[in-house]
This record gives sequence, structure tokens and C-alpha cells, in this order.
Amino acid sequence: MREKFSGMKWTMLGGGLLIFLAACGTEEDQAEGDPGSTEAIDVQVTMPEEMDTGDHTLETQVTQEDEAVSDADEVIFEVWEDGNKEDSDMIEKDTEDDGLYSADYTFDEDGIYLVQPHVTARGMHSMPVHHIVVGDVDQEEIDAFDQDDIDHESDFMDDHDDH
Repeated sequence: MREKFSGMKWTMLGGGLLIFLAACGTEEDQAEGDPGSTEAIDVQVTMPEEMDTGDHTLETQVTQEDEAVSDADEVIFEVWEDGNKEDSDMIEKDTEDDGLYSADYTFDEDGIYLVQPHVTARGMHSMPVHHIVVGDVDQEEIDAFDQDDIDHESDFMDDHDDH
């Protein structure tokens, strides 16, 4: 009888330890700011699609379940001129105000630029791409860019139709 009680004692002790460790893990997740939502973060670039050359503010709004996300772990804006992604600039956010993240940037030359905020928040990562026409750009160049954009979206959908 004594041996059986001893085995039961270890089982109870082990079960109690598991419950304790599980509770510690939950507190740790909450301490890191994880609200436990499985809904994806939504990242929207809130800049106009046309602007003049010069100094501007890059902006992106981050939400989750229609609530502002003001605790993003990382927000970096990547900016490049169309066709020159290898020469992109990476700019860390300067400010945050109720889920609106921003950074200053100077567009020196006319052209079509792409702005891609890289946002890591609440264990998720999102990086949408937004295009901006800066300065004086020929309509033909804009039309060609728009057509390329449509072609890329079509290729993406064709690649994923079988899934």
C-alpha cells in the first residue's frame, strides 16, 4: 500500500507542477503585451498617391480588430524608386500616435516610388506596398507602372488558383 501511495503522490506533485508552469507561461505572454487575439494586424499606408519632391512624412496606421495598435515591436519604412529595389532606403519610425507610425523622408527626384512599411506587432508581421508618384512623371510612365502592377497581381493569382 505504501508503494502505491508513493506513486500517486508523485503523480499529484507532477500535475500540480504542470499547472503552475502553465500559469507562469500565461503571465509571461501577457507581460509581453500579447492580447491573445488571433486576428491579423492591419497595416494601411496613409499617404497620398501623388506628391511633390521634397520633405515628407511617411505614415502607416496599424490596427487589430479595428483597435489602434500602439505597441508595435518594430516599424521600418522601406522606400525605393520603381525598378531600383536594391537601392532602397530603410527608415525607422520616428513617432507613434494612437497606432499611427511616421518617419521623415526626402524625395529628391521625380519618379514613381514604392513605400513598404515592415511592421512587427503582437507576434505578427505585415509589409504592404504602396506606390507614390513624386513630382513630374509622364502619364505614359504611370500607365506602364499601373499595367505592370496589374500583371504582377494576375501572375500572383494564377500561381495560387490551384490551392
